[in-house]
Amino acid sequence: MLWSRRYRHLRRYRQIVEVLLRHGFGWFVENVDLLHLAPFRRRGPADDHEPRTRGARMRAAMEELGPTFIKLGQLLSSRPDFVPADIINELSLLQDRVPPVPAEAVTAAVEAELQRPLADVFASFDPEPLGAASIGQVHRATLPGGADVVVKVRRPGIEDVIEVDLDILASLADLADERWPSGRVSFAEVVAEFSRTLRREMDYRLEAANTERFRRLFADDPRVVIPRIYSELSTSRLLVMEHIDGVKINDLERLRALGVDTAQLARLGAEVFLRQVLIEGVFHGDPHPGNLFVLEDGRLGVIDFGIVGRLDERTMESVADLFIGVTQRDAERMIGGLVRLGALDDDADMPALKRDLEDMLDRHLGKPLKDLAMGVIVNDVLHVAHMHKLRLPPDLLLLGKALVTIEGLGQQLDPEFNALEAGRPFAEELIRRRLHPAAAAGRFARDAGDLLETLLGLPEKVQRTLNRLNRGEVRVRVQLETLDRTVGRLERGYNRIAMAVMFAALFIGAAILWSGSPGPVLWGVPVLPALAFFAAFVTGAVLLVGVLRSGPL
Repeated sequence: MLWSRRYRHLRRYRQIVEVLLRHGFGWFVENVDLLHLAPFRRRGPADDHEPRTRGARMRAAMEELGPTFIKLGQLLSSRPDFVPADIINELSLLQDRVPPVPAEAVTAAVEAELQRPLADVFASFDPEPLGAASIGQVHRATLPGGADVVVKVRRPGIEDVIEVDLDILASLADLADERWPSGRVSFAEVVAEFSRTLRREMDYRLEAANTERFRRLFADDPRVVIPRIYSELSTSRLLVMEHIDGVKINDLERLRALGVDTAQLARLGAEVFLRQVLIEGVFHGDPHPGNLFVLEDGRLGVIDFGIVGRLDERTMESVADLFIGVTQRDAERMIGGLVRLGALDDDADMPALKRDLEDMLDRHLGKPLKDLAMGVIVNDVLHVAHMHKLRLPPDLLLLGKALVTIEGLGQQLDPEFNALEAGRPFAEELIRRRLHPAAAAGRFARDAGDLLETLLGLPEKVQRTLNRLNRGEVRVRVQLETLDRTVGRLERGYNRIAMAVMFAALFIGAAILWSGSPGPVLWGVPVLPALAFFAAFVTGAVLLVGVLRSGPL
């Protein structure tokens, strides 16, 4: 399976291997058995002596490999449960910037989606993009009625490029899981999550639906503006929406010129975001300054809902417990939140986890709430989660990254801003809602239903397990960390020894035959010694190529 997938995209595999070797990741190429795809001059022992840090090398490699890998790096920068901190710091610097698509290609793509000429749909269409990214780019246009809109166009052919890369990443993840089992989170799971996220981001129909959902959520809040979607002109590759003209939220000079109270703006931004998280259970997954604007009348404009996180009721309750647990320095409450998330194994070391959470809280003990930094606490909690191999939901990790971004923006607008203080009322509101008799009854009914379903399904599960035991299909798998790699090296070593012995035997046998009775002669050459020498030459060549390809043991 892996081999057929590998050679289906041979050219791209070779590009990836060459880039990895150039940036000092020869050890990875060698361990996933891809060294034979490298240019011949780069084969042989992996030379990974690089003056740059591993994070800097990884960032450079991903930038060179293009859109899919840049997006992967951005996702990995939000996975402190899986990626070391020094690499995360570098990957967070990745920028999704690419040259724009030529105007002719954009026009053709828009007309293909609308199935009519551009002039029949738009009164004007600016061929110069407002911005260009790896998946799509945005153009300004005007509808015949005079409405200003922006048109988001998917880059022609980008889906084919991304699908090839995703197929390759899935193959590499399977190989990496075989070489380096990594506990509760596997490489394949991370790549599968990334693939789902990227495919959703490429489908503009989902972004349109997300935008409309947020418009409904904030329809009663006159302080917030979310663009209208022109669904009759939108497809999976094309998105037409109302144009919101304003000042970027981090342009302090222009905001002050407009007379905006930046401290109040910081509180509004945090309130809007935290209401999404703790009350609605859905949140903007990428709240960077390019997606937040202040209009002339002081309203907050929010755009780009391509990445949206979702929290179910249990996860929202868990987030509230974690939030209140931090503000009240209550490790037990935080552990309760983690248990509800399903992050703990049955064999988790609860005393050690509680001790580490208490140590984390002790570092912040004594500080007033206004002096606690959300970003530091989020990173500390994720560090403890990583130490104990807790399995956190991907949307919760996305939330952690978004919270850090919101806190950073808030502190740019108001140095006295504190995200924990801003979020505490929402967390307390969620707790009050959870304690309401109607909510408690609903929760009881839900939990009782889950328990009943589990009990009803238990006999069938037991019977299936007994049947597998009877058929001998239940296996116990014991895996030592470096055993597979060591066995592989021993197998290669034994193969080389066997080839070398065969080469020596054939060469000596040929020499003996040549010096003794030559046997049959063809064109003046003894046949048997010549065949033995030829066999020895082929064996020696195979041995030499194997050594050059796989390097030293």
